[in-house]
Amino acid sequence: MTTLYLIRHGHYSSPSPVVPYRLPGFHLSEKGIAQTTLLAAMLEHDPIAAVFTSPMERTRETADILAKSHSLTPIVDERLTEVRSPAQGKEKEFIDAMGGWSMYDTPWYKTARGETLHEVFSRVQAAVEEACHTYEDASIIMVSHGDPVMLMAAHYMGIPPTPAALVVLPYLPMGGGYRVEFTLHAEPKIYPLSSKSYCTTL
Repeated sequence: MTTLYLIRHGHYSSPSPVVPYRLPGFHLSEKGIAQTTLLAAMLEHDPIAAVFTSPMERTRETADILAKSHSLTPIVDERLTEVRSPAQGKEKEFIDAMGGWSMYDTPWYKTARGETLHEVFSRVQAAVEEACHTYEDASIIMVSHGDPVMLMAAHYMGIPPTPAALVVLPYLPMGGGYRVEFTLHAEPKIYPLSSKSYCTTL
C-alpha cells in the first residue's frame, strides 16, 4: 500500500491584509508552527519516505517541520504551488465581490487569464502520480495550498475539478490534511486528518 498525506500549509502571518496566492513574504505564524508541530507528532511513527512541498515560504516552512522528525530534506516541486490568480494581492472583500469560489467561472477571471481549476488539478495530479510511482509501497507527504489540496481530495471522491469541488466538502483549514491510501486493484481511500483533537482549531 502507498500512503499519501495531502497537507495544507499551517496558518501564516500576513504582512498586509491581502490574499497572497503567490506573493512572497507570507511566513508561518506561531499558530501555524504549533499546528504543524502537532501534525508532525501525529505522523512521527509513520515511516515517511519523502516530503514534497510547494516553493512558497509558508509551505516550505510547514514541510521543514514535518520532515525534521524523519531526518528528511523536503523536495520542492513547482507543480504543488499556489494558483496563478488575478486576485493575487487583492483584499478578501474584492474576491468575495468577484464571486468567491465561483470566481473561476466568471468572465473577469477568464479575461484576466487566471489559471483554471483543470490546469491546477492537472499539474498537482501529475506530481502526485509521479511521487507515488517513485515511492510505491511507502508513505509520502505533499504540502500544498487550499485549492490544490481540495481539488485532489475531491478527485479521490469522484468529483471533477470544477468550482463545485471547492464547496461540496468542508473547506480544509490551514494546517489540515488528508490521508489517501492506494492499494492494487482498488479505488483510493481518503480520510481527513482533522478532528476535534487536532489543532487546526487552535
